[in-house]
Amino acid sequence: MIDLAQFEAECRRDIPLLDAMQLSLRSYDNLTLKLDAPLAPNINNKGTAFGGSIASICLFAGWAVSTLAFTDHGIGNTEIVVFQSEMTFERPARGHLDVVAYLRPDEFNDRLARLQQGSDERLRFDVDVDLYHDGTRCATMRGVYVVWLK
Repeated sequence: MIDLAQFEAECRRDIPLLDAMQLSLRSYDNLTLKLDAPLAPNINNKGTAFGGSIASICLFAGWAVSTLAFTDHGIGNTEIVVFQSEMTFERPARGHLDVVAYLRPDEFNDRLARLQQGSDERLRFDVDVDLYHDGTRCATMRGVYVVWLK
């Protein structure tokens, strides 16, 4: 069972930017992580969420959901890094940010099985992240991450 509060505390200790952005992990279930952050520490001069904050939040969310998913399935000795990402900014976010990061089950299960078999490969997989304000999607990130056993 994942202790989300402990994971968040470890992330805050290791990644100080999370405190500055006031990013919070709300829930993790079934390959999906939900996070949120207030606008105030992530604001730009237009009164909307700063694109750099949005990108950082989405990149972290992709790494975090991946880390949680492999750990939740008994593989905690991994290295996970972003390989490539593509951001789309659909509309300005003018308030509280709600984020949903998720893995594709079939692809995740394949990578999990390969790691469980002791593969020493660096395995690529996709992560999708959607960022919302007031229930309207404002940005998306499609990321390719890489995982391998330590």
